[in-house]
Amino acid sequence: MKRFIPFLLMLTLCGCDQPQVSSLALSAEQKKTLADFIQRVKSDMVYMPAGSFLMGDFCREMRRGVAYCSADEDNKPAHQVELSAFSIAKFKITHEDYDFYLKMSGLPSQKFKEEWQNEMLAEMTVLEKSPAIISWSEADNYCRWLKQQTGLNFALPTEAQWEYAARNKGKYVSIASDDGSLRYNLKTGRGENFATDEDREVVAESLHIDSINVFFPVDHWPPSPAGLYGMADNGKEWVQDWYDPEWYQKSPRRDPQGPEKGVIKSQRYDQYWKVTRGADSPSPGRPSGMTFSRNYKVPEPDYPAGVTARCVVNDPKPLNGIQHVTDSKTE
Repeated sequence: MKRFIPFLLMLTLCGCDQPQVSSLALSAEQKKTLADFIQRVKSDMVYMPAGSFLMGDFCREMRRGVAYCSADEDNKPAHQVELSAFSIAKFKITHEDYDFYLKMSGLPSQKFKEEWQNEMLAEMTVLEKSPAIISWSEADNYCRWLKQQTGLNFALPTEAQWEYAARNKGKYVSIASDDGSLRYNLKTGRGENFATDEDREVVAESLHIDSINVFFPVDHWPPSPAGLYGMADNGKEWVQDWYDPEWYQKSPRRDPQGPEKGVIKSQRYDQYWKVTRGADSPSPGRPSGMTFSRNYKVPEPDYPAGVTARCVVNDPKPLNGIQHVTDSKTE
């Protein structure tokens, strides 16, 4: 199936509407549906106890000075970080959950200016329980809405929180899969714990869509030892932080929040870059989708950029009264 990379991306286009946190008068039935939704969201939060870890490309320290895992400069130097306890969603936000939020808030559905953009978004979200494809402000507003509905401190994760969780409490884990590796069948090319290009081609051909737009259900592959799904693939994720390639040289040790304001601006969009974490389509042997890999994107792209998110709750106590974290050996 041919790749669909529209040349129209070079044009100046209007992006998705940016929803705001709002409230809506609900019927008794809607209130019950909302209560059930909130209960499910809370039950899907995984507790991360307070702790410290070596954030960034830890491979040189792990290998006792031999070599780094990646040539990227922005994930160095590795540095000690101390984090307060928090909880993080085990799944990426699904497009159904994001649509539910819009409906409950009385907000319009996602819509772009150009029809090809809307068709692209439809293809990206055609599978049930696949990730919501959203801008940074849409992700932030969703988490803020959860905070409004629950009284809990829901928010987008900081970059440090995301990496700490992906590495199962900061262990020397480079791939946030079920066993710290990316496995696939050499004969068929199909993934065993992540989606390969072949997996996407099979789905694309069956649905008559472009393979580059295929996103799988958020629970399609096994979780990490920490109980988290899709931290290594199936869409990059927004985090709270502004992007600064030199941030690790000056980041504070305790609960770093990222730069106070934007540092590097996209000339095309006139927007400062935000950090994204995770990967769209990692590949064994290629430094993509590593737990310490840093990416960036303008926060309000004018097309479906394939970025999603998950929320955290900044609270020292577990939401569900239990610590849902499984220890694993450091790689």
